[in-house]
Amino acid sequence: MTYITYEKTYYNDVNYGSGWISRYTKPPKKIPSVLPKPTFMPSYLVRTSDMKLIKGSEVHEGYCSLSYSWNQSGEILINKTTGKSYRIDEGKHKIILKACKRVRKERRERKRIAPKVKFVKFEELIQEICKDCNIKYIWYDQMCINQENEKEKHREIRQMHRIYSNAYCTVALIPELVEMHRHTVTHRKFMQYMKNSQWMGRMWTLEEATMSSKMLIVGRNTHYWGEEIASNSYFFFSKKFDYDISLILFQAHMRTSTKEHDHVYALGNLFPDLMEQITIDYNRDANELIIEFYGLLAKKDLNILFFGGYHHYYEICRRTFNSTIMPIQKFDLPSWTGVHGEHWDASSRKTSFKNYTVNGRILSITTHGLTNKQDRSEILNLQYIEDIIPSFPQQELDDESCRELVIRVRSPDFKEEKLISLRGYTREDLERRDYRDIMERIYELSHFWPIRNPDLQWIPSSSPFSTACFFFHDLTETLQDSAQYKLLPEVLFTSCEGSGMTNTCPVIKKNGDYYKAIGMCHMTDVDVHFCDDIILEEETFEIH
Repeated sequence: MTYITYEKTYYNDVNYGSGWISRYTKPPKKIPSVLPKPTFMPSYLVRTSDMKLIKGSEVHEGYCSLSYSWNQSGEILINKTTGKSYRIDEGKHKIILKACKRVRKERRERKRIAPKVKFVKFEELIQEICKDCNIKYIWYDQMCINQENEKEKHREIRQMHRIYSNAYCTVALIPELVEMHRHTVTHRKFMQYMKNSQWMGRMWTLEEATMSSKMLIVGRNTHYWGEEIASNSYFFFSKKFDYDISLILFQAHMRTSTKEHDHVYALGNLFPDLMEQITIDYNRDANELIIEFYGLLAKKDLNILFFGGYHHYYEICRRTFNSTIMPIQKFDLPSWTGVHGEHWDASSRKTSFKNYTVNGRILSITTHGLTNKQDRSEILNLQYIEDIIPSFPQQELDDESCRELVIRVRSPDFKEEKLISLRGYTREDLERRDYRDIMERIYELSHFWPIRNPDLQWIPSSSPFSTACFFFHDLTETLQDSAQYKLLPEVLFTSCEGSGMTNTCPVIKKNGDYYKAIGMCHMTDVDVHFCDDIILEEETFEIH
C-alpha cells in the first residue's frame, strides 16, 4: 500500500467485554482545545491550520506527534547514484467524505448519494486528520526535519525519544485497520488487521509508540485509543510498560527499517543512556554498529539472554515474510543476542548475576557449568525405561491421585544427593503407557547430570523433600547426543508466579573453541539454594 485512504464516515471503539468492536458515529474523543505546554519542545512543529513550519520556541501550548510507515506516504525510490531513498508524492492519497441521503419530496423516498472522493498529497491528508481530531500543532519527520541537512538530522535523531515522550499524544496512522461490515468487527479480525499492517513492521514506529504518553490509532475508517488494546503483543500501547529488554527485542527482531543503521538508532532512543554512547554515522558498517549496541544492551541488562525457540515467530514468519527467516537474521550477530530465537516477556524475572563481560562479539561468563558425558543408548531404549520404573504405589486406590516420579542423582559435582522430579503422574497416565515422555525427560537430563543407572522412585506430590524439575523444551535447537552442553545454574533468573517459584537459567552449546547460547532451561519448584553445595571449579565461558 503506497497511498492511504481515509474515510470520514464513521468510527469505532473497542469493547472486549462483548468480543466485538462497536460502532461510533463520530470520533470517541477529540484532543482538548488547549494543550499544556511540556518542558521540552521540538525544534519545529507544523501548524495544522495552514501546514506551515513553526519554530517550537514560538509555540506556547502543547503538541501531538505522528507515527506512520514511510512507505505509505508516497512512492519510495532509490537514487542509483547515491543509493539514498527519496519520496515522490503524486497526490493519490484519498479522503472519502461522508455519503449523504437526500429525500425526494414527491414520493418521500431516500436516495443515497455516492460519497465524494478527494485526492490529496500526504500533507493534506494529515491536515484533514488533525482537523477531525482538533490537533493544532503536530510533529512529524518529513516536515520537521531537514532531510538534506545531515547535522540537523543527526541532532533530531538523538532527541526523538524526547519529541514523542513530551507530545500530548501520538497519532498512529494505520490505514489497514478498516471496518468492513458497517456495524461491528470482531476483536480477532481487528488484531489480524493490526498484525498485517506496515506500521507493525517498522522499527521507528516501535520507538515512537513505546515512548509516547498515549496513542490515538487512526485507521481507514476507525479510531481507537491505545490503552484499550494493550497486551503483551502490543505492550507499547500500555503506559505501565517498564522497558523490559527482552520484550522490546521480541518486537524489534521482527521489524525492518529502510536503512539498516536505523535498527540501532530507533532502538537506541528507547535507551537514551546507551544512545549517548553511540556515534550517529550512516557511513560506518551497519553490522559492526548493531554488535556494538547489543553489547551495550548486554552490559546494561543480562535479560538479553532471555530467549528460546520460536512460538509467535512461526506464525509471523509464515504470514508476513513467507519464510523461516526473521528480519534480524540479515545481520551477522552472535548467538547471545537471541538472533536465532524468540525473546520472551522477562519483566517479572530478574538476575543478580554480574560476573560477566562483553567485548565485541564475545560475551564472557565466569561461573560453574553443569555437563555430563555418557553413553545414552540404554536411556533411549523404551523397553529399558519401562522396566526400571517402579510400580505405582498400591495404597493409591484413586486413579486420579497424582504422585511425583523422581530420580536420585549422585553427582561428583555436588556434596549432597539431588532429587530431580520428572513430573507428576497418575495411575491412568502409566496405564496409557506414557513412557516415551519419561524417556525423553531422562535423556535431556543426562546431558547435564550423571544418569547411567537411573534410580527412580515415587514420592507424594506434597512431599517435604527438596526436589527440582528441569524443562528443556524451549531451546532454539534440540539437544543432540553427540554435542556437549553446559547448564549455568548460577546465572539464575527468578520469578514468583502465583504460589509456585519459576526460575530459568541459560543453556550453552560447545561450538569449536567457543560456546553458543541456545536458550533457557525452565526450573519449577526449585529452591534458590538448590546448587549452593556445588564443588566444581569456576570456568569462563566465551559465548559467540
